[in-house]
Amino acid sequence: MENIPILKDLVIIMAVSVPISILLTRAGLPTIIGFLLTGVLIGPYGLGLITEMHSVEMLSQIGIVLLLFTIGLEFSVVRLLNLKRIGLIGGGLQVGVTTLIVVLIGLYWGEMLPTALLLGFVISLSSTAIVLKLLTERGELNSPHGYFSVGVLLFQDICMVLMFMIIQNIGTGAPPLEAAKGLAVSFGAFGIIVVAVVYIIPRIFNYVVRLRNREVFILTIVLVCIGTAWLTSLFGLSLAIGAFIAGLAVSESEYSNQIVAEVVPFRDTLASLFFISIGMLLDFKFFMHNIPWLLAIVAGIIILKTITIIGVGRILKYPLRLSIVAGLNLAQIGEFSFILIKMGQDYGLMDRWLYQSLLASSILTMAVTPFIYRRSSRLAFEAGHYLGKKASRREPKRPAPSNHVIIIGYGVNGSNLARVLKETAIPHAVLEVNMDRVNRAKKEGHKAFFGDASHPEILKGVGIEKAKMVVVSIADPITTRRVLRLSRDLNPALTIVVRTRYIREVEELYKLGADQVIPEEFETSVEIFARVLRDYRIPSNIIQNQIDFIREEGYAMLRAPSTSPTSERLTRLTAIFEASLMDTYYVEGGCSVEGKTIAQLNLRKVTGATIIAVIRKGKAQTNPHADLKIASGDIIVLLGSHAELNSAVELLKISCPL
Repeated sequence: MENIPILKDLVIIMAVSVPISILLTRAGLPTIIGFLLTGVLIGPYGLGLITEMHSVEMLSQIGIVLLLFTIGLEFSVVRLLNLKRIGLIGGGLQVGVTTLIVVLIGLYWGEMLPTALLLGFVISLSSTAIVLKLLTERGELNSPHGYFSVGVLLFQDICMVLMFMIIQNIGTGAPPLEAAKGLAVSFGAFGIIVVAVVYIIPRIFNYVVRLRNREVFILTIVLVCIGTAWLTSLFGLSLAIGAFIAGLAVSESEYSNQIVAEVVPFRDTLASLFFISIGMLLDFKFFMHNIPWLLAIVAGIIILKTITIIGVGRILKYPLRLSIVAGLNLAQIGEFSFILIKMGQDYGLMDRWLYQSLLASSILTMAVTPFIYRRSSRLAFEAGHYLGKKASRREPKRPAPSNHVIIIGYGVNGSNLARVLKETAIPHAVLEVNMDRVNRAKKEGHKAFFGDASHPEILKGVGIEKAKMVVVSIADPITTRRVLRLSRDLNPALTIVVRTRYIREVEELYKLGADQVIPEEFETSVEIFARVLRDYRIPSNIIQNQIDFIREEGYAMLRAPSTSPTSERLTRLTAIFEASLMDTYYVEGGCSVEGKTIAQLNLRKVTGATIIAVIRKGKAQTNPHADLKIASGDIIVLLGSHAELNSAVELLKISCPL
């Protein structure tokens, strides 16, 4: 049998990467680290299992093309504009300031401007894959610091394409004027290709989708992605930029979600080869001989990025604690930085020592991110509390209200509650860390204050000691727990209502002192079963009694149905459900029952259901006489069992036109 080298290499890669990825997943580390470690182990500087990297690099380049294609698919101008200050201003300041500082440091150490600029680009980017994974696992994606982090990451992803184009033009070693002309040509070509592709590609997919053939659809995706990448390469742009343009062309179409679903498996598999190939380039001996120097670089990168993001957060008027959390979470170097590092090596912008130092440092910053993330909230609380004491003392004292409701968080739930309290003239105050929401609350006529509720001084400022109730409606589980403890300590008589997203937090929040915990998952379940019972014509008062009972018992029935003490109550409710029930039927014009008397309908004899009332023009006629004639617009009130009511309603429906 013919020996195929690439097949052997792929078997070795998979055989090593799978167990390493499993071990790292169990340890809570991202799989990207596993791919990089796989490359280190099997590469020429490790065990030497793979020495010919050309084929692996070729496949990895296809992975990068698919990766940029999906980035273009997920890019949305509307989504970017929705980020407003966080994405455009926050992300712009983070990338710009970080790049500028690194460039100045690079120039000070004697590096040429192109190399210093490359270093600035590499260090300014953070890992979208790692940070999103950690935020999702901890349920903090919609928290204030999660929202801040995602906004910055999205802006970084957009800047990445611009960085590619700049490095591609300055990396050739051309004079500054020629490099600027080349960059202008690249932008022009980029714009022309975008317009052409946006016009052509959706029409191709419109035709292909009509065929209803999945194989042709997938082949078309691959053709569009790789074909556009090849086309842009003819104009002097990189393959990655071409793939981004292709994704951008169909990002706003109705096919984008399906295209992402089809491409993701191929993208993830081939992109993993890219990270493995990067790991192969790391010289393990260099790493071992320069550990102190590399640790110093890693510490410098983390400190620089953390301080920069904290500063950006403060400019955007984010609380110090949340700015620190976001800064620590985004302090690593991102996966797209490896593409820039590889470009720098290809263009000769870095010598071997700088290349290996940057490569090893990038891997280390990603490896320590999960450990920093687990401690970021505690470190931020301690640092924010210590540094924020003086600032809080300088704040002017506000006259503290009394017997009021404090609403922490002005999202959907908080704003709805505030509106109801305003309409019912119940005194209340809103506390929010998002300045845009604070301004919106003030415009809507509420007393709203900017501040981090995890600080006792802030809670005292809104009158926590004299408040009647606190409603915690924020998507930050860590802050929720701290607010709960502080509120209970500052005012033991306070009624505390907490909203949470997840079932696992209910018991802990009750133990911390919450009077009512409203889990969104349970409330969804309650709404679902209430609607099902209504469709089965269970009386509304019985449904409401059951809902009230579930809430009074702290959702015990839903948390542990097999051991719940509510079984007797359910049995009694079942007996009630099986007894006589009520239903109503509206008589439309043109029904054959119109003009007939109750005696002529004879519903009781035919179906077993009894007409106990007829509502006419808003007035109820109870125990109607058998001679009463049914008129158009009447509402017939029926009494009977489930089966009897179903039969009566079906019989009445037959008599009416569709």
